Amino acid sequence: MSLFALHLASAKARSEPRPPPVVVKLGGRALEAPGAFTSFAYELGQVRAPIVLVHGGGAEVSAWLERLGQTPCFIDGLRVTDDATLEVATAVLAGLANKRLVAELQRTGLKAFGMAALDGGIVTTVPHRDAGRLGHVGEIASVTDVLVHELLYQGQLPVIASIGAHQGALLNLNADDVAAALAASMHAQTLILLSDTPGLKIQGEVKKRLGLAEARALLDHPEVEGGMRPKLAAATRAVAGGAGSAWIARWEGPGTLIDLLAGTASGTFVSAQAVTQGAEAS
Repeated sequence: MSLFALHLASAKARSEPRPPPVVVKLGGRALEAPGAFTSFAYELGQVRAPIVLVHGGGAEVSAWLERLGQTPCFIDGLRVTDDATLEVATAVLAGLANKRLVAELQRTGLKAFGMAALDGGIVTTVPHRDAGRLGHVGEIASVTDVLVHELLYQGQLPVIASIGAHQGALLNLNADDVAAALAASMHAQTLILLSDTPGLKIQGEVKKRLGLAEARALLDHPEVEGGMRPKLAAATRAVAGGAGSAWIARWEGPGTLIDLLAGTASGTFVSAQAVTQGAEAS
């Protein structure tokens, strides 16, 4: 095919309507069971929508820190990132964890493309407002999703690690925040925050469906703490910013991703609409 023909084919592909993407954030312990990631990868290939995969890797970062004789520390579910921790987090998240995911996805036939959130200026970050306590941790100021869209047009599956930069200095980002910002910017069909937790629990019960107002109100609930608070905040920001919905859910074995997209899985579902009477029990 000539270069001109390739250009015309590319232009045609861009002009054709495409379904909104699905943004999946994969937590570090979500797929630890034997064979779980392979099942997850094959399910990604069955989704009839573009996929953007954002990943954490906090458990692996903590394990490497402990190997090096350091003690991981968290405040409100966010990792305290000193100089040494930043180096380990960058090496693990943007290096080892990212490339392992890409390699496994490619093994199952997917065209995975690994990168960090700072690459191509996908996200613009600033130091966290609580940087005095958290250290080299960033907040997302804006998203430029042109590169991600370009990769999707090419049939690639972007795999994004949560490392940003500000004025030449690297910053550790919360992967839930990265996923939420992308989901909002790209008006995603849904944001799926997949981890080892079954959803948002209040008084021992998983909250199945939340309207945006109720989700926001629960951010101040005393039982919403640790790593759950960033997840609920991310789901809320994604939906408020333009995503169709968000899920906080756990991998329950083959079929989980398909059930989540069909709206029939267990977990916490957040949408812009208020919960109607009786919906909580559904």
